[in-house]
This record gives sequence, structure tokens and C-alpha cells, in this order.
Amino acid sequence: MTAHRPGIGDNGGPPLDDPAPASPPEPPRLASDAACARCLHWNPPSEREEADYRAWKGGYGRRVKEPSGHCFRVMHRPGGPVSFAGTMGRSRCFNYEAKPPPATDVRGRGFVTIWGPGDKILWQGREGEEPAEFRQGELGL
Repeated sequence: MTAHRPGIGDNGGPPLDDPAPASPPEPPRLASDAACARCLHWNPPSEREEADYRAWKGGYGRRVKEPSGHCFRVMHRPGGPVSFAGTMGRSRCFNYEAKPPPATDVRGRGFVTIWGPGDKILWQGREGEEPAEFRQGELGL
């Protein structure tokens, strides 16, 4: 058996007709909506910090830093260690879990007082919880 002797211009690499080596696997990708502000693990900054920042962005008051919350379960790389970090609401990590949707929508339900003859209060409570005799949609008008 004779040993292969490289010719002129041959650097000892693989033959050119061989298929290209397999590409590395796709790295894990973050969800498009994966942001700390929408994550179950994230603790938001105080209302005061957010109010100060909004005021500064609106042109009032002194310059303040963007408010930051914190998370005890930040994972910077897939399969990496989980650690604590202070993060902005727009930050992202590989340990993202979406917050569950709110159980009920309580917006638009104000406090209602139903007055009767002689300035007498007949009923008080939240909108939508009033007794059937006071609901106009159910009255035979």
C-alpha cells in the first residue's frame, strides 16, 4: 500500500466531492413575547419608581434610571444555572413562563347606589350584582 503524497496545491484537506459536514443543531430560541414584564417569576419595580420614570420621560422632574424589577430564576443560556438578577421589564431569559390570564375582568364595574322615593337608599353594591327587580334589561317596560 502506498501512502498518499500531496501534490502541488494540496493541503491535505478532505476531497472536494465529499458532502459538507452536518451543520450544528439550531440553538434554542426564545418566544417572541418572552419579556420579564410578562413572566410569572418576575417581581416588578415599585409604583413610585415607575411614576418617577414616566414623569421624567414626559419632561418633568430630574433624570431617573429606568425602573428595574428582579427575578430569582434568571437563566441566561439554555440549560445553564438559575440565579438572581435585577432586570428591566423588557429583559428576556430562557426560563420564561407566561403569566396566566386574569381570572375575571373587573374593569368597568363601579359601585352603584339605587335610590328610592324620599331619598332612601334601596340597594348598594357593584355593578352587575344588583337584584333582578332593579335591572332595566329585565323589566317589562
